[in-house]
Amino acid sequence: MKRFLDKLKRGEQATLVALGDSNTELTWHTAGRLNWVGLLQEALFETYGRNLAVTINAGCCGGTAAGAISRLDRDVIRFQPDLVIVAFGMNDAGQAEPGLAAFSDAMRRIARTLREKCGCEILLRTTNPVVVVNQPGLPTGHTPGAEWPGLHQHLYARRTVELAKELDCPVVDHYTLWMQAENRDQRLPQPTNHLWMRMSDAIHPGALGHLYFYRELAPLFDLPLAFAWEK
Repeated sequence: MKRFLDKLKRGEQATLVALGDSNTELTWHTAGRLNWVGLLQEALFETYGRNLAVTINAGCCGGTAAGAISRLDRDVIRFQPDLVIVAFGMNDAGQAEPGLAAFSDAMRRIARTLREKCGCEILLRTTNPVVVVNQPGLPTGHTPGAEWPGLHQHLYARRTVELAKELDCPVVDHYTLWMQAENRDQRLPQPTNHLWMRMSDAIHPGALGHLYFYRELAPLFDLPLAFAWEK
């Protein structure tokens, strides 16, 4: 990411593409507010100036790492980005543990192709946990606001962190940060239902969740955690 940031700091235009699934694409889950890509774009604008950080949202609802390979030319490579943020795992996790090998191969292929055809830097992001909805009539063992039991997002998050080390690129492990946040205040009754406040539904963060995504990304971009309009 150093080359991307150095260009901005020199006053040169730099292009960023966000490649992912429905938690990258701007959808109705933020109810008209900016998602993490838009928040990042605004912060880059406010910090580095106008017409420098070109930000392209290449999210696709239902997307997987394997599915993204076929759209790399159209959605990423033609823009010759300086930095690509790659975020998959939510839909891939439906294949459970047996799907990890295919997921890993697809992520490696994405990284290799982008480096060969764009020479860009790469940042990986893990998925958020799936959160039990806050409603009556839940099955036994399902606690509102806690992680949905029996799913496999944790495996794909861990594999993404391992891949970042293998591919020598930075990673933001949202999954781990969100799980740590759930029980961070031991003064409150447990569970705190903290995670549910971030969500639009069990899978998709709402506006608050995307703001947390942004805050977890901001330090890597030398950006402030809070915006002027929050103060």
